[in-house]
Amino acid sequence: MQENSKELTNVGLQSYVKNLDQHEQIKLKTYVAIRFSKSYLTVNDKFAGRRLFTPAELLALQTIIDKELWKQ
Repeated sequence: MQENSKELTNVGLQSYVKNLDQHEQIKLKTYVAIRFSKSYLTVNDKFAGRRLFTPAELLALQTIIDKELWKQ
């Protein structure tokens, strides 16, 4: 099965977040924590690479980032 080159990976997600300013990072992480019903610290660990997002979470994050839902 061939993977879509636009699919978000844990490493790609870390790069995306590093390119955001601090205020945007906090806003994105807070949005994800609320939507995924996770603690902010857990989400922060996942964005930092200390824990990994599940494939389902990565798929949801792809939509959140592509549609910029977290910026609304």
